[in-house]
Amino acid sequence: MKFIDLFSGCGGLSLGLLNAGHTGLFAIERSPDAFATLERNLVKQEFVQLKGHYEWPKNLDCKNHDILARLNNSDFLNYLDELGRKQDVDLVVGGPPCQGFSSAGKRDPNDPRNQLAFAYLQIVERVKPKYILMENVKGITHTFSKAEEGTIPVSEQIERTLAELGYVPFHFIENSCQWGVPQSRSRFVLLAARKDLFGLDWGSETSIEALLEHGKKLAPEVEMRVKKFAENFMKQKGLIETVTCRDALEDLKTTSSSSKIPLLVDVPKEDSPKGKFMQIPAYKVPENGGSSYQKLMKEGWENRTLPNFGLRLPNHTTKVKNRFESILIHIEAEGMIKRFNLARGKTLPILYRKEILKSQKHSLTVLDPKKPSGTVTTLPDDMLHYDEPRILTVREMARLQSFPDWFHFEGPYTTGGNLRKITCPKYTQVGNAVPPLMAEGLGLFIVKELPTLISKHSLQRNKQVTEPEIAQLIC
Repeated sequence: MKFIDLFSGCGGLSLGLLNAGHTGLFAIERSPDAFATLERNLVKQEFVQLKGHYEWPKNLDCKNHDILARLNNSDFLNYLDELGRKQDVDLVVGGPPCQGFSSAGKRDPNDPRNQLAFAYLQIVERVKPKYILMENVKGITHTFSKAEEGTIPVSEQIERTLAELGYVPFHFIENSCQWGVPQSRSRFVLLAARKDLFGLDWGSETSIEALLEHGKKLAPEVEMRVKKFAENFMKQKGLIETVTCRDALEDLKTTSSSSKIPLLVDVPKEDSPKGKFMQIPAYKVPENGGSSYQKLMKEGWENRTLPNFGLRLPNHTTKVKNRFESILIHIEAEGMIKRFNLARGKTLPILYRKEILKSQKHSLTVLDPKKPSGTVTTLPDDMLHYDEPRILTVREMARLQSFPDWFHFEGPYTTGGNLRKITCPKYTQVGNAVPPLMAEGLGLFIVKELPTLISKHSLQRNKQVTEPEIAQLIC
């Protein structure tokens, strides 16, 4: 299938679809840093040969673009209209910025980023793909607390617009860990199929309510089939039922089980011009030989030293290291656990942070080596390693997101202040991405399972069925 990736970020969704054998036409991403990452790994393909590939059109410059600027460009609109006339696009995918919808944020109904989901739909209207895949936070299904009475969630607005454009939309909530990702990340997944795939004439008038209702009836079965498909997907990947933090990270520790003294090396000058940073010199070989997940992440990349691939350690001060060491001790101390209700995998309680840490930090979680991590965010200091007094490296964060080790992230490591508005550092790219394993699974599901499901639920068994009868069939 040929696809277009909108709000592509560094390419997590594209990577998964390419690994599923799909062909990418082009991607739209505003950030130059994130787009540079996507271009280096998925367009130029400097490191490995993917199962699928990008066929970037010669008349479309391969660089970062704002989607709204693209939609104001007549040449680009003409190109989209030509794709629509030829029906040359099978799938439009993307994850519009979710900060305005996220329960972890302010949930501001006036956040301008909320409207970008509808820019996505403008491209759908012109291209007329067979299928649509949109991924977002669960919060998109909820109304804003300050919303006016009578308004509906953004997800419902999007589905209604899709029905107006001639699509049957259906959505479900899934957790990335069901695809073998070592991260518990619940996401909203919206799929939609063009109505002619259900046996309705593409150019005919069809009741919007009928299309919406059919999608609602189809959603539970799709969700059930996706769950079963994910189980088989994990087996084919050689993964166990639940991939834990230890499964993902044990070979990237700074110390071995026989020595607690870190063996570190200076980072390359190109990675840190000012110096003062150290990095993990090479993969460790765990006593059990490494988990199946570690082996999967290393496929396609034989160099075990990785001199400049996200292994740079944070330069913690002595004060910060001491604080982290205390946390790791307290999280295992029965008295402290009872007193403050401490638990791995959960945000440290406010009382503990105030009384013991003397910190105003909003969120800090100690990873549980026996479970998947919580949602990987764009803030690296939200997570503490399960048994080393430090936050995670970019590579470790990428492991929790299921990026393979050959995938190289461009741009600065972190940023702050006004630079946040114009840069997208490596940690942010990782946190904003769609987990590639989940994307690969969904990409395979769309090819192998969805057409059969759509045929099974065809709205028109033969050409003699009328529009009123179609509406009656799905009521």
